[in-house]
Amino acid sequence: MKTKVSGILICMLLLSVLIFQNAEPKNLVKYSEDYISDYIQGEIIVKFKPGIKFDFIDQNSYIYTGIYSIDKLFIKYSVFEIKGTYTSVIKEPKNPDLFSQIGLDRIYTIKISSDKDIYKALDDFKKNPNIEKADFSGIGFGCIIPNDPHFSKQWGFHNTGQAGGKIDADIDAPEAWDIQMGNLNIVVAIIDSGIDYNHQDLRTRIWINDGEDINGNGVVEPSDFNGIDDDGNGFIDDIRGWDFVNNDNDPMDDHTISHGTHCAGIAGANTFNNVGVAGTLWACEIMAIKAMKSNNQIAWKDAGPALVYAADMGADVISMSWSGSSDNTTLKDACDYAYASGCVLVAAMGNHGTSSPYIPAKYTTTIAVGATDRNDTRWSSSAYGSHINVVAPGVDIYSTIRNNLYGYLSGTSMATPMVAGLAGLLIAQDPTRTNVQIKSIICMTSEDEIGNPSQDKPGFDDYYGNGRINAYNALYNAPTKPSKPSGPMTGKSGIEYTYTTTSFDPDNDQIYYWWDWGDGTNSGWLGPYNSGQQTSARNSWNTQSSYSIRVKSKDVENKESEWSDPLEIVIPRNTNQQNKLLIKIINLFPMLFSIFKNIR
Repeated sequence: MKTKVSGILICMLLLSVLIFQNAEPKNLVKYSEDYISDYIQGEIIVKFKPGIKFDFIDQNSYIYTGIYSIDKLFIKYSVFEIKGTYTSVIKEPKNPDLFSQIGLDRIYTIKISSDKDIYKALDDFKKNPNIEKADFSGIGFGCIIPNDPHFSKQWGFHNTGQAGGKIDADIDAPEAWDIQMGNLNIVVAIIDSGIDYNHQDLRTRIWINDGEDINGNGVVEPSDFNGIDDDGNGFIDDIRGWDFVNNDNDPMDDHTISHGTHCAGIAGANTFNNVGVAGTLWACEIMAIKAMKSNNQIAWKDAGPALVYAADMGADVISMSWSGSSDNTTLKDACDYAYASGCVLVAAMGNHGTSSPYIPAKYTTTIAVGATDRNDTRWSSSAYGSHINVVAPGVDIYSTIRNNLYGYLSGTSMATPMVAGLAGLLIAQDPTRTNVQIKSIICMTSEDEIGNPSQDKPGFDDYYGNGRINAYNALYNAPTKPSKPSGPMTGKSGIEYTYTTTSFDPDNDQIYYWWDWGDGTNSGWLGPYNSGQQTSARNSWNTQSSYSIRVKSKDVENKESEWSDPLEIVIPRNTNQQNKLLIKIINLFPMLFSIFKNIR
């Protein structure tokens, strides 16, 4: 009987050897990506299991616990510091029993050597039998909501779904303001119908010409209007800007719907002052320049000199919420002058709803802006075409109007000063940035996954340009979302396939890529690669199934992009391997027959 059982076991063993010989070999360890995107470099937080007892001994530059498996990890990753995350700070909790019950006394922060792979370290600590949980030492960011009473109406900054809008169809302004709010050194010129410079939400933001401020106190006073061109710029008493329509020093808004005042509030209304609305820039100076008549008309002979004036008087950003179909050398040359002077030029695409290129938006020196609504869809009247750069919220925008009032207006005119405000935030963050770099950052960091699927396509398109601006993405300045992986969509198990993608870094830094293969494995960070360089990675799958491949990138400062759009693939059984296995089983029968014959 024993002989017979042994024979059967031998047969089963032979079959299993053949079967497992043909099974797919396990991939080499690819470290899981169970981590948050923002964390402190070189730190891991671990929670030991209940009942684990140890003392820390620092000896010969190594930290020992007396627990062999833990000490091996400490040596492997050159752990140079460990301390109780809570116990080192909270010496005597008010409720010690609850403190211990939750396990706060078992949580420790560990620092490893900077030259060690923190992703691999996290995986190893997670697998240790003495550790209940291990995480990166994560960080988060507060999201400042201004106290301006009408902020809830400003869906373009913070869309919570108010008035039936789409949640987060906004420029992520609160998140951006955690990074940068602006400063009073930033000058945004609003070339428009003038500005109500006495408005309660604007008067402290109006630019003052120091050369005409004869009292030197930063306040416009009657004595400043002395009838003398004190700064010698050819404009007499232009202490708060200039009116190019009436050729005087009073750029007061006289537009029937307060067009210029409304645009000024979007760009830089006084924020967090418990009054009215918030501005894209919390702090800046707004240069009031009137070149538009009260009937909404603007002549190029007025707009051109206004551009030159703004550039000469130190504007960092020039916002132009107007457009026209009649191309004109006067305006183009003025844009060239301001651009060469270092100004960021932002121009409205226009509200004619066609692809006809209007100026100044069609000039390459400008950032051409279209408008979206509260559902992240292109406004039907917003012009489009191959010259568009980005879109921004522009429908039902709540902002300042004359006489200390507020109201809603719609148009690419409203989207434009929002982009101008973002340009100001970028300059405040890094004053060395050029207008070329700022345009690139705004375009690269815009959100592409918006709008009408029949119009919006991955990458640049004529309706949304590079996408709807995202102030947080621009200031965070991470690489762009990688392109959807390209490669085979079907294959065979056990065979390696190559997939490619591309990402761009706004600062042209080198980029690393992390591939998620959809089967619980990943590539780890691969690189570095040059910005915009096509990169590839290879992988094989062991099991017949469908998989979703995605990839993300990070720059040299560890700023990570969004995940790419996924590529769905199907891996069927490898029929060649199945046939080989069947042949081996058939060839096995003579041997099996001999074994059974001897058993009998």
